[in-house]
Amino acid sequence: MNAHQQLKNISIQQEHVPGAQSVRSWRRFSQYMVIFILVVIPLSGLFRIDTMSGAFHMLDYQVWFADMSIIMGFWIMLAALLIFMYSWSGAVFCGWVCPQNTLSEWANNMTSKLLGRRAIMMDVTGKKMQVAIRKDIWLNKLTLGISFLLVSMLFAIIPLLYFFSPEMIGAFLTFQDVPDAKNLLWIYVVCTLVVLVDVTVMRHLVCKYMCVYRVWQHSFKTRETLHIAYDEGRSDHCQNCHYCEDSCFLDIDPRQTVVFDSCINCGDCVAACDTLHSKSKKMDGPGLLSFSFGQEKEGKNGLTSLLSRTRAASVGAMIGAIWFSVGIVGYQPYVLLADRAELLQGTTANDYRINVSNKRYRAADMQLEIEGLKESEYTLDSSMVRWQTAGRKDVIMHISPTLDKGLHRFTVHARTSDGWRDDFTVYHYAQGMMKAGS
Repeated sequence: MNAHQQLKNISIQQEHVPGAQSVRSWRRFSQYMVIFILVVIPLSGLFRIDTMSGAFHMLDYQVWFADMSIIMGFWIMLAALLIFMYSWSGAVFCGWVCPQNTLSEWANNMTSKLLGRRAIMMDVTGKKMQVAIRKDIWLNKLTLGISFLLVSMLFAIIPLLYFFSPEMIGAFLTFQDVPDAKNLLWIYVVCTLVVLVDVTVMRHLVCKYMCVYRVWQHSFKTRETLHIAYDEGRSDHCQNCHYCEDSCFLDIDPRQTVVFDSCINCGDCVAACDTLHSKSKKMDGPGLLSFSFGQEKEGKNGLTSLLSRTRAASVGAMIGAIWFSVGIVGYQPYVLLADRAELLQGTTANDYRINVSNKRYRAADMQLEIEGLKESEYTLDSSMVRWQTAGRKDVIMHISPTLDKGLHRFTVHARTSDGWRDDFTVYHYAQGMMKAGS
């Protein structure tokens, strides 16, 4: 009796093992929630890249590369948390979080429904996909192609949200006349083509051969991390059954997992085995596959193992969080600088450029005052600087050529209506007026 006949002989019951499909449902929820969060982050203003000013846009504030504590603290904290994740749960990021995997799974499911399961086979060996004979019709191929194109056009909007304001994206999508609309169109077309190539050709090849984080996880994976465990004591229950293997979209036999395999802890095989057991009167209890966290060792329980594997990552995350917090507390919403302006067009050696910046995306006023020089010895193009939003402005200070010869010290004071104050001290060497005939 072959495997297919054995499966047909399994009697079907109405009741199901509680939670048999919960793994798959929770994973789908996690995947879609991640995509939702990726869209909400730039739309809410929580994070965006301001390409015009070369800064990060976080809420109503600009974060410059000069804000080292915020940037380095954030990235150290993020890197440490990623290390903590794979030290504890293995490659679960790929199966439950990564948008690339979510998109690849969707493309595989659509291809399988419209062209057959063998049509999703993609390998670097160049093996051609095989379309099922009963599904080899032009309508299915057209539907699949249109689906890929529409999804690519939709996903291509997400990276644009991180570089352009929601207002500009909205105006562009509604065909309104917006500045740089032509450039934005080309960028959008390129993003669409990249996503389209990904869903039609690359898919999980990106995960296997191109993803740096995937290689990083794979290099440090051990049996101590979360993995699929197989109950060999009941192996007679799955004789000649390959249901779990067929359910794996990475072509892994879940009963023979090793440390360095491509498993991403998606749990589809666990759900498949549980479902099959729930339908059989001869197979009591849950399936033979389950998630296993670490391995029990003599004198070392699971919690101790977890702490030993995540100690360095936890310390790193704490250091990053403290550094990030220090940067937030010491954040300066305005910047005041002053230097010589002789390199600017139309200026002389007696001119100085006072560069002031507003790092908040809101209106602001700044008052400038000079201490150390008499009012007759200098002039300011403007003593009041106003912004409607974040930006930088220059105010030119002209020092009188009649200033007495010697080294003069003056200080630029700046204050804003919301209470911020700062000063910048400059030393100016005056050569004095040349006497006639000298």
